[in-house]
Amino acid sequence: MKTPSFRLKIALLSAIISGVVLVGFGLAAFLMISRQKTESLDTEIRSIGTRHPGWITNRRDFKRLDVALGFIFGEDHRDQVILMVKNAADDTVLYTSSGWPKEFDHAKLDCTLAVDPDASGVAATPGGDDDLSVGRGRGGQGRGLGPGGGGGQVSFTKIPKFQTIRTVAGEWRLGMLGTADTTLIIGLNAAQTRAELDRLRNAFLVALPLALSLVGLGGWLVAGRALRPLRMIASTAERVTARGLDQRIPVSNEDPEIARVILVLNSMMDRLENSFQQATRFSADASHELKTPLAIMQGELENALQEASPGSREQQVFSGLLEETQRLKTITRGLLLLARADSGQLKPAAETVDLTSILEGIIEDTRVLAEEMRLDFEVKLAPGINVQADPVLLRTALLNLFVNAVKYNEPGGKIRVDLESLASQAVLTIGNSGPGIPEDDQTRIFTRFHRVDVARQRQVDGVGLGLSLAREIARAHGGDLELQESRPGWTSFVLRLNA
Repeated sequence: MKTPSFRLKIALLSAIISGVVLVGFGLAAFLMISRQKTESLDTEIRSIGTRHPGWITNRRDFKRLDVALGFIFGEDHRDQVILMVKNAADDTVLYTSSGWPKEFDHAKLDCTLAVDPDASGVAATPGGDDDLSVGRGRGGQGRGLGPGGGGGQVSFTKIPKFQTIRTVAGEWRLGMLGTADTTLIIGLNAAQTRAELDRLRNAFLVALPLALSLVGLGGWLVAGRALRPLRMIASTAERVTARGLDQRIPVSNEDPEIARVILVLNSMMDRLENSFQQATRFSADASHELKTPLAIMQGELENALQEASPGSREQQVFSGLLEETQRLKTITRGLLLLARADSGQLKPAAETVDLTSILEGIIEDTRVLAEEMRLDFEVKLAPGINVQADPVLLRTALLNLFVNAVKYNEPGGKIRVDLESLASQAVLTIGNSGPGIPEDDQTRIFTRFHRVDVARQRQVDGVGLGLSLAREIARAHGGDLELQESRPGWTSFVLRLNA
């Protein structure tokens, strides 16, 4: 499973955190608004009960309150208010308005109200317009605020209770207000309040995904801007190769933290460049200095070998030393070429070369080398394919490939050579039978001095520079060398050169 990018993680994290905050804030706001709406209904219920004294007079004209409510709210809104009056002593119903929900059992209501110690009995101003004097209003005994009635304010002597009930018809908010002997239950239709809260909730649920999308987009953009210096660092690091150690990351003063990272990386690349240049110079100088003594040794050994008696021990010793000297010369020449390639100084003297003709000569030499192993050759060379190359370097690269095809083959095996021209390139495929390259070693076969376990076990001659040198020569000519496939029984390489 692919790991999500850091930028995507930042965007998702921003959206998640914002979502939690928005949901928490929305829930708190919804609860606060819902509570405020409920308290508004409770306040209105208190107002209705205290401003209609007709129901509490000695006449107990409960219907007058119902009529007064209809007069206030209008006939079109009579279903918005319901009314019930109970005897506080035995909880019997004294009056029920016509709009009371029939499916709701009033016995389920807990009408037990505690006595309010702060209640004053009757709230009225003596001698004033609101003087009720034990239930007597300005309009006479039992008169309320209904049509033709007077009025004042009722003073309840018990602590009110409020409750929400749900019926088939809708939702009601009930308020239970009471005096010493009577309990008044007033209900207001909460459908409109509930509808407002539902609209508010739905609007929040619709706006939440949009808000989170915008937050996520903002987090994506902010993360992209914050990661811009890191992308610049990665881009520069990708250009750092053995030939491009002079690459440096442009210094940015936008962020002190990023600027310090850039400074540290640039300093590290300075040290790497100096160390690599020293190693390259040492390799080149050492290889160059070894050429002369090795040439002298080779000449002396050849002379000594000619003067030694045939079949003598001296001849065997000189012959072995000469082989090792030639091997050292090959290694030294390879190291010198690689050092020049690392420093960017391997510049081929390009000329038009008949690749087909060169391959024919190398294949003839390889047949002689492979006689002992009885290898079978399958050769398919397109005629007249020319490339722009240095003939000496090109021959070195090709010889390394063919020598490998012989060394890592098996007795009675096969070597297949295919040369063709594709898209202005000469494509050479060289394959050979054999044990193949283990999968763990396939990514390291071009590493210098790396040899697979099969070569070590079979004691195959070599030091592990052939493929690395062949690829460097190919790249110096603007081409490349790749491992095409390797499996038990078959291995093939592809060399591409510009035609």
